[in-house]
Amino acid sequence: MSHASSAFIAALPKVELHLHLETSLRLRRLLGRGGAAPPLERPHLIADPALFVGYDRLRRLRYASRAGLIPDAAYTPANIAAITAELLEEAAAQGVRYVEIRVGGRRAFSLLGVRGMLEAMAEGARAAAVGVRYGVIITLVRERGPEEAERLVEEAVRGRDAFVVGVDLAGDEENYQPAMFASAIGRARDAGLGVTVHAGEFTGPAGIWTAVYQLGATRIGHGIRAVDDPILLDRLRDRRVTLELCPTSNVRLGLVGGLAGHPLRRLMAAGVPVTLNSDDPVLLGVTLARELATTARVLELDEPVLVELMAAAARAAFQPADVRDALEAEVRAASLPAPGGGAATRGPRISRPP
Repeated sequence: MSHASSAFIAALPKVELHLHLETSLRLRRLLGRGGAAPPLERPHLIADPALFVGYDRLRRLRYASRAGLIPDAAYTPANIAAITAELLEEAAAQGVRYVEIRVGGRRAFSLLGVRGMLEAMAEGARAAAVGVRYGVIITLVRERGPEEAERLVEEAVRGRDAFVVGVDLAGDEENYQPAMFASAIGRARDAGLGVTVHAGEFTGPAGIWTAVYQLGATRIGHGIRAVDDPILLDRLRDRRVTLELCPTSNVRLGLVGGLAGHPLRRLMAAGVPVTLNSDDPVLLGVTLARELATTARVLELDEPVLVELMAAAARAAFQPADVRDALEAEVRAASLPAPGGGAATRGPRISRPP
């Protein structure tokens, strides 16, 4: 079976729903390698992440990659604007039409405040001027408790005029159950914000069940363990709950034995809406375009399958229906014959902010 060509992937209009700003380590890259590193904040976490399993491996991988290299002084509005501009410029170069950016770093919020982060990101988007539409998702971290989640949701609701489109519940799935955050998530949902939950990544299908039925999540971050529960697959299909798959991340964290064993094909065969995403691009050494290319090659995904993956992302975007429809139409146009042969393509279009 053949797979999608590199030329098709380059030209395909793209939508990305699962991309973290701070953990992409753009601040580290912005600061460069010169100068003395400040003391390590938690040196015991520097142990090789490969020695650990589950969520602890993720924590150690992220910390070991940036510990002591990003001082508090780096969290300035100018730097946040710069890394946002860089992210959007890279997205435009890949043919991304819409991206949802997750923010939720403890230091960034404590030093700048949620509003300060949002305003700095908006300034970066204006400076980039690349025409990539974006939305912001505020991340609620389980380990920080329901009280902080309530406060951040209030900030998220007030930030709708500054590109906030949804909230994400992330962190330690095993020890912090979704029910603890039902009140905060309900407030976000009632205010019209989208709800996505990291679940079914480090633990089994039960976390996905509760994310959907207790929290009303319409999207699940990762969600690969849904493949272990045929009844859950039916529910996800029937309720059109979209999985934000990040194959390279899953492989690097040891959640699947290798890309060839990733359950993406089985999830699609079950009728579950799935998307492809880069998760932490600089940390993982991946971009959305590279994720598409590598996954297409290893899992033998042809061009119509990639169109469906991007169309699913367009349909699941936390945007008004007319915006989602326009994004999906642009993605599907890539599969139509263009005059003179080949697939139809379009350049990035300038879009008004959400």
